[in-house]
Amino acid sequence: MKAVIPILGLAFFPLIAPNISFAQAPQNIREIVVIGVQDTHTIVTDDTLVAPADTAQMLRMMPGANINKNGELTGIAQYRGMFGDRIQVSVDGAQISGAGPNSMDAPLSYAPVALLESLTINRGITPVSAGQETIGGFVKAKTYSGEFTNSNDFSFNGRAYFGAQSVNEGTVASGFFSLANRNHIFRSFVMNESADDLDFPGGTIAPTEYERERFDLGYGYKKGDHEFSVDFARNNTGDAGTPALPMDILSIDSDLFRSRYNWTSGDYSVTAELFGSDNSHDMTNFRLRRPPQNTTTMAADPMRFRQTYAVSDNVGFSLKLEQFVDNGSWQYGLDGYFTEHDAEITNPNAAAFYIDNFNGSTRDIIGVFAERSLSLSDSLGLDAGIRFNRVSTDTGNISANLNPMNMMTGMPVIMNNLAATLANQFNSQDLSQQDNNVDWFARFSFETDNDFTWYMGAARKTRSASYQERYLWIPMESSGGLADGKTYIGTPDLDAEVAHELELGFDWENGDYNIYPRFFYKEVSDYIQGTPTTNMTANQFSMMMANMGIGLPNPLQFTNTDASFYGMDVESDFALSDRLTLRVVASMVRGKRDDINDDLYRISPDNIILALDYRGNNWMASLESLNYADQDRISATNVELETDGYSIVNLSALINVTDTAELRIGVENLLDEEYLDHLAAYNRAYNPDIAARSRMPGIGRNFYGRMMWYF
Repeated sequence: MKAVIPILGLAFFPLIAPNISFAQAPQNIREIVVIGVQDTHTIVTDDTLVAPADTAQMLRMMPGANINKNGELTGIAQYRGMFGDRIQVSVDGAQISGAGPNSMDAPLSYAPVALLESLTINRGITPVSAGQETIGGFVKAKTYSGEFTNSNDFSFNGRAYFGAQSVNEGTVASGFFSLANRNHIFRSFVMNESADDLDFPGGTIAPTEYERERFDLGYGYKKGDHEFSVDFARNNTGDAGTPALPMDILSIDSDLFRSRYNWTSGDYSVTAELFGSDNSHDMTNFRLRRPPQNTTTMAADPMRFRQTYAVSDNVGFSLKLEQFVDNGSWQYGLDGYFTEHDAEITNPNAAAFYIDNFNGSTRDIIGVFAERSLSLSDSLGLDAGIRFNRVSTDTGNISANLNPMNMMTGMPVIMNNLAATLANQFNSQDLSQQDNNVDWFARFSFETDNDFTWYMGAARKTRSASYQERYLWIPMESSGGLADGKTYIGTPDLDAEVAHELELGFDWENGDYNIYPRFFYKEVSDYIQGTPTTNMTANQFSMMMANMGIGLPNPLQFTNTDASFYGMDVESDFALSDRLTLRVVASMVRGKRDDINDDLYRISPDNIILALDYRGNNWMASLESLNYADQDRISATNVELETDGYSIVNLSALINVTDTAELRIGVENLLDEEYLDHLAAYNRAYNPDIAARSRMPGIGRNFYGRMMWYF
C-alpha cells in the first residue's frame, strides 16, 4: 500500500487545476464547525451513515485521528500518534477516569453511540480553556439531551434507536424520553446492546462478545439568562471480550453524575460544572476465554486462574468566566479533577492468594487559565492563552502473597520472596509527588481576498505521569491499554512530559472545492516510555513468570525519554455535480524516539479515505474506500510487528422514511478482504483461528442497519 501517499494528490487536485468549473457543492454528510479557522471537526450522528458499537471507531473518519482497539467496547482515542491519557476526553463536560488499569473502560465507552449526539475533535493545537492536560489533543462527546419547547404546556417527545449487524449478530435498542416546556425538561434514557464473537474471513475472533446496559435520568431548567441541568446515569457492561489483553471484562458498573449552570447576560457569561463517577470493574482470565493450561498435563490449571477487582472514584469541577469585548473576548477559568484507584488481583481457587496491584493511588489536579481571542485587524486574528496546573499524586503501601498454600520450598516460595523484595523496594520510596506545569498556546489566522485563511500556531503543553506509570510496582501488563504483551513497572518520581509544537495550514473554501490541510511538528522532552529495566529483582521475577507461560521476559520500566512527532493531515470535499461530492480525508504521522534510534509504538499507518457521496431528494448514499499503507516503522523496544497495507470498500445509504424516521443500511468490508489491523494489537486468548501473540485481524463483511425515530 505504498500507493497511499501518491493518492494524497487527489486532495490537492483543484490547486493545480484552478480554472476548471464545477457545480455548487451540496450539503456535506457531516457537520464541520468553523470558528475563524477550521479548528474543529464534528461528526453529528444524525448525519453520519455508520453505526459502530464503539463510539471511538468514529474517530477513523476524522483527519489525524484513529482508534487503538483492544476489544469491541474498549477503543482508545489516538490523534497524531499520541493516545490514551495524553488525549483529554470530555463526555458532556465531564472527565471520566475508568476503573480498569488497562483502560477496558476507556472514556469514550461512557458515551454509547445509541445515546451520542455528536463527537468533536480539536484539530491541532488545543486552546488551554478546553482542558487541563491536552498534550495529545482534545475529544468531546455530547450525548442527546432533548430540547426545551416554546410553550408553557408540557409535551412528550423522544427518540427510539434500533440497530443490528451481521458480523457478530449484534443488536442494540434504546429509547430517549422527555417531558418538556419552555422552562423545564425531565428526561430519561434506557439502552440494551449485545453481540456474539466477531467473524473475519479466516474464522472467528474470540472472545469478542459483549453486553451493555445504560439507564439515565435528568432534569433541566431554563429561564431568562439562566440555565441549569443535573443528570445521573448508570452504565453497566457485562461479559465482554478483550482478546488483546490478558483478561476479559466480567463486569463494569458505573454511576455517573454531572451538573451544569450557565448565566449569560450582556458582556458576560459564567459557566459552572460539577461532575463525578463511581466505577467498579471485575475481570478474569478464565470465564470468556480458555482458562490457563498446565504446561505438562495441558488441562486447566486452577493455580493460574486470576481475577481482578478494580475501582475508581472521581470528582471534578470547572468554573469559567467569559467577557465579550469590542475586538474579541477574554476567558478565565478554574478547574479541578480528583481521582483515586484501587485494584487487587486474586485467585478464586486459592483464597489466600492476592496482589495489591494499586492501593489508594490518587491523582489530583488544580488548574487556572486565562485566554484571549481578538481581531488584530479586519483580516488578522489571534487566539492565545496560558494555563497553570498543579498535579499531586500519592499511593498507599502494597503487599502480595504468591504462596497461598504456605509451601516451604519450590517455585511459589521463590516468587513470593521476589514479590516481597519488590514490595519493600517500592514502599521505601518517596511515593508522594507534585508537578507544577505551565501550558501556553498562540495561533494566528490571516484571511486573504482569494478564499484563503492561513493558519499558524505554536504551543507548549505538559502532562504528568499516570498512576500506572508511577505506581505499578511488580511486573504486570496493567499499562493503560498498551497491549504490547510486555510487563511493566513504574517509576514514582517521573518528570512531567513537556511538548513544544508548531503547526501550519490553511483553509480554502470556494464553494465548489474546500480543503483544510495541516502540517505539524511536536518535540516532547521527558516523554514517558517503557525502557528495559535495570531492576534485577523485576527481571528475575518476570523471567520466572515467562518460564511458567505467563507473560514475556525482560520487563520494561516507565522512564523519561525524548520523542518527536511530525506529519500532516487533510480533509477536502469537491463537488462533481449538484448531487455528487468527492470526499477525501488523509493522515500521515511519524513518531520517533530521539534518545535512541527507534520508532514509537502503535503509530497509525498512513491512511486515506476516498468517498463518493450522493444526495437524492429524500435519501443519500456513500461509496467509500479506506486505504492503509504498510507500517514498517515499528518499535523494537515494544517488540512490535510490521503490518501490510490494505484497502476495504464500504457502501452505505440513508433513507428518510418519514419526516421523523430514517433508516440507515450498509455493508462494511464489502469484498470480505482479509487484513491485519495495525492498531488492534495482538491476540492474547486461545483461538484455533488466530495464533497466540499474532496481530489481530480486521473484521469480515458486515451488513448493518439502523432505524432512528423521533416522536
